[in-house]
Amino acid sequence: MYVVCLVLAAAPALPNAPNVLEEHRDIQQSITYSRYGHTVRLDTLPAARWDDLTQYLADTTPQVLHFAGRGTPDSGPRFVTDDGGEAPVALDGLRRCVTAATANGLHLLVLNACWTAHLAKELSDAVPAVIGWQAEVADVHARGYARVVHRNLAAGESVAKAHGTARMMLDLAGCTSLPTLHTGDGRIPEAHFLIGPEARSVPRREPLSLRYQQSGAHLRKPRFRPPPPQF
Repeated sequence: MYVVCLVLAAAPALPNAPNVLEEHRDIQQSITYSRYGHTVRLDTLPAARWDDLTQYLADTTPQVLHFAGRGTPDSGPRFVTDDGGEAPVALDGLRRCVTAATANGLHLLVLNACWTAHLAKELSDAVPAVIGWQAEVADVHARGYARVVHRNLAAGESVAKAHGTARMMLDLAGCTSLPTLHTGDGRIPEAHFLIGPEARSVPRREPLSLRYQQSGAHLRKPRFRPPPPQF
């Protein structure tokens, strides 16, 4: 059974828009070459509209929902409109949408867009773990974060560890605005894993060879035999 990760590639084809197709490619490559990548199914909704998400969630519930696009300081993530532009999503509707998805198995929401940390904190009451950015973020840093966090999640790391490793990468790259991880009361990010124990491989045990199953007979001391009598 696959773990499902959905990428909402919600940026329109406009100048200076985030390159969400490259971000999706980075995530795909990271998962494919990770240790448990074969257990992850990556879905994508390109040029995503609001109704694309609701239609998808009507049939499938992902364990990870990754939003790739733009955000605004006061209105949250933006979706593509039918005329090729973009507009913010209604936040109350988004909350109801992810709350319903959480009841069916959504574990992690990644809002990989500018100014989404406040919304991430709000939605952590509904979703076990939510990640957002405090301020504006360069496209190269957002893509780098996505690449590292998904690679480590698919390698079997917890949400907390994968997020921490990705933040260290951003520190090395000189990124001054870092993403933040939010969880609700009583939820422990160190205990959230994309790859569960049922999907992890069990080390193979080789059967013992016959000579080691003979109770160590070759190690026994010879029995004492008295010397023959002398005449």
